[in-house]
Amino acid sequence: MNTPSLEKKLGFTLIEILVVLSIIALLSSVALFSTLKARGAARDDIRVADLKRMQIAIELYKSETGVYPASCNAGTWGGNVKGSLKCSNGSTEYIVGLVSGGYISSLPKDSLANTYGATSNQGYVYVSDGINYKLLANNTVEVKKITSYNNQFARCNAATGSTACPNTVLSTTYAVYSNKGSFATNNTW
Repeated sequence: MNTPSLEKKLGFTLIEILVVLSIIALLSSVALFSTLKARGAARDDIRVADLKRMQIAIELYKSETGVYPASCNAGTWGGNVKGSLKCSNGSTEYIVGLVSGGYISSLPKDSLANTYGATSNQGYVYVSDGINYKLLANNTVEVKKITSYNNQFARCNAATGSTACPNTVLSTTYAVYSNKGSFATNNTW
């Protein structure tokens, strides 16, 4: 006569293994998302530091020469980008005279510049008429977007009473500029 075995089975059932694997996968995806967001925020902090560093060099240049430096495209936008705003002479010194004059050791390049499209103007761009200037981390902000004109890196300074600033403030561009004229109050500059 056969009697059922009263031995305990060792091991896990397939359902138990699948539940554990799905929990691990969920936790891994949450950790990966958090890591990617933190990396984007860190790159945004680097962009802010780059703009501050270049702003100091630009102001030093002006204090010694009496004018703001020109862009590599003389009088119009120029930058370390791949699109229409890239330096027409092929130079990487998009703010003329800063590196060669010893005001800064090198002009920064956006950390994701190699991933932007071939016609993209994402990256650092600069324009000056000698009296005023504007420097942008153009369409590169990943996490820490501008949400107020009161932000010191807002692309447009609405505090001056300008109507040229757009109604929508949310921006993926950080800016620094001289505090005079249309450069400070015009979103397109």
